[in-house]
Amino acid sequence: MKRYISLIVMFAAILMGMQLTSCKDDGQSVVEEPQIIVDDAYIDGVGGDLNIAFVLKGMDGVKPTVECDDYWIHDITVYDAVIRCRVDANPLKQERVASLEVVCGRVGTRVTITQGVADSDFVINVSNIDSHACWAQFTPINHEGSFFFLVVSASYFEQYKRVGDFAALYAEDYSWLSELAEYNDMSISDYLVANASIFSADGSEVSMRYTDLLPETEYVAYCYGMDVYGKRTSDICYYGFKTSIIATSDIEFDLGVDDIGSNSATITVTPSNDDYYYWTYVSEMDYALYDEYTIMTNMVKNINASVSNGADILDIIHTGVSSQRPQNLWSGTKYHVIAWGMNIYGNSTTQPVNIGSFITESGGISDDCTFEISCPEVSQTDILINVKPSVSSTRYMICPVEESICGSYGDEQMAQRLINMEQARFNEAFYGQGVDWTNAEWIFTGEQTVWGRADLDWTFEAGKTYRIYVFGVDHNGIRTTNIARFDQTTTDVEQSDMTFSVEVVKNVWDYPVIRVTPSVNDEYWLACVMKSAYVDWYRNDDGSINDDEMMHMLTEEYFDGQAKYYAKMGESEDEYYWSSDSEYSLLVCGWAGSNTTPIYEFKFQTPSIPWNESDAAVDVKYYLFNGAELAEQYPMMWAGYEDNCIIYIEYTPNESAAHWYGGVWLPLQYYDMGVDYLIPLLRNDTVSHVDKAWGRYVGCEFDTTYSLSWFAEDADGKFGEWNYIEFTPTRTEGDGYNMSEPFEFWNNH
Repeated sequence: MKRYISLIVMFAAILMGMQLTSCKDDGQSVVEEPQIIVDDAYIDGVGGDLNIAFVLKGMDGVKPTVECDDYWIHDITVYDAVIRCRVDANPLKQERVASLEVVCGRVGTRVTITQGVADSDFVINVSNIDSHACWAQFTPINHEGSFFFLVVSASYFEQYKRVGDFAALYAEDYSWLSELAEYNDMSISDYLVANASIFSADGSEVSMRYTDLLPETEYVAYCYGMDVYGKRTSDICYYGFKTSIIATSDIEFDLGVDDIGSNSATITVTPSNDDYYYWTYVSEMDYALYDEYTIMTNMVKNINASVSNGADILDIIHTGVSSQRPQNLWSGTKYHVIAWGMNIYGNSTTQPVNIGSFITESGGISDDCTFEISCPEVSQTDILINVKPSVSSTRYMICPVEESICGSYGDEQMAQRLINMEQARFNEAFYGQGVDWTNAEWIFTGEQTVWGRADLDWTFEAGKTYRIYVFGVDHNGIRTTNIARFDQTTTDVEQSDMTFSVEVVKNVWDYPVIRVTPSVNDEYWLACVMKSAYVDWYRNDDGSINDDEMMHMLTEEYFDGQAKYYAKMGESEDEYYWSSDSEYSLLVCGWAGSNTTPIYEFKFQTPSIPWNESDAAVDVKYYLFNGAELAEQYPMMWAGYEDNCIIYIEYTPNESAAHWYGGVWLPLQYYDMGVDYLIPLLRNDTVSHVDKAWGRYVGCEFDTTYSLSWFAEDADGKFGEWNYIEFTPTRTEGDGYNMSEPFEFWNNH
């Protein structure tokens, strides 16, 4: 009976606030109040994960709940004795304070979190992270001026962070920007200013949504100061994060395919509920190369890119029954339909599933011609192919394709893929204007014996198997015969005793023309030119080149995995690029998928820029104007330029000057290549003044040092004198004031 009463009392005590009893020494019991013991916390301005230890007294076996109303504290998780939360970087220039409410039953307390000021040039916060997207915010704190920002995979970033080589990261960024600018026929300056997705030209805070991320993958958002000419002006700041797993949904799909033709079919997808979703179809050829997950990921990227460009996602994704009738399907081809849940924010909400397949009708074969294929001669890098058609008038193609590219494609699928590839080339005038299925040189009739590379321009590597497809095509690119196929393996890589002689045919400060003559004329070889200092990274202790490491760099980086397209045979005379007053190396080796000879090195000292070889000259006068004064006196012309310095330049060439160049850029010390970098800029008439009587720059800043450089050349292309000055526009009158009077100038010009 006493035991029963004790249980009732204990149960009542729990219901009344979980008060437990303890005994004094004299045997009397006292009540111990439940407590949550936790200290306030501090975290620096960079933010990150914060762990806060706590102790529960009188409340064994339970966990508290924790809430916070401040947006910059999130992802709160409670463990047995620790509260963990994620704290954003502090974008303010003073401390900030937030509080957590910790509650367990009827007991609660508050924890104050104080965050210090970020001791960095920028703070970066990443939020709204899901499986494919995030928002990244880049806020300047101790940096003034423009800056560059990006989100990359953590694996890419770590290769630079691990060795602390952020200078190499910047160099890679600069090289990437240079290539993009050149591809778009723009200067780096113009390219940066035009691309707000990677560059804040005015130095203001940036919030950017990234929508092409992969689920459950670690990324790094980073940024650093960069001027409009691509020069780094601050330390690199970075913030790591991880995307989430794909959200789950209960949606399922049924597929119906009707009215199947040779090039079309009606595809109907019926979902099990009204959730949003997306579906697509892929040929058996593509399905063999890419799994459902890759197909979904690529489509999600494309959809989000379209939305970023103004498309309405509700016009792209579906709800309810969706039916389409594509008209551009390939005949005789199996297609798979892939579907997945997708919400209005552009995120996938299910794993992708293959919901069925169908096969289009085969096009009728109109020609019963057959083909005999043989390979009478095979080398490391070419195959001699003999084709005998049973009908001499049949037009046909010969296509040797490396086996791994074919994957699990059937012969009919590969033939259609090859036809589609050539049709795309015709559309792009790849072979020249007017070349099509009616007149392409590689469409044959009658018996032919041709080399795969030398005659057909297909590429080969040693020790690999190639599937040689032969089939008829009509004047519209429609296959007319069954497909003949012959598999042939090239011979294995063999080391060669080929050597090379090198002659510099033309040697000027910015480029050479170099003739390479191999000792044999029937083997392929590779050549490239780079600074000797770069070659030094791949030398052995004795000064010789480490062939394995250098070959890996050349094939994977220098030739971007496409070395076979750069291989040459026989003597070749080629133009390369280099900088003045530098030591360069020409690297040459035999090649058949890997090097067949040692890598031979030929060093050259490049010439100086040939100044003063001509009396061609141009006289230059420049004037600096306060944009505010111009706007006040000439508002129709200069309104909106009040904060700028306007630079006006007059050019007067002498009789020997066939061409002259001038422009305003940053001082030389900003450019690693110095004058070599400035000269192409000055000769670019979209960003500098070429053969102009006058020109101006309207967006320059006050109290910033600039350079003005100019030169002329004669009719033979010989340079006159190089001219270079630096100046700093000063708005405030006093020492160093250098503004011209707008009224006197503009009324006399």
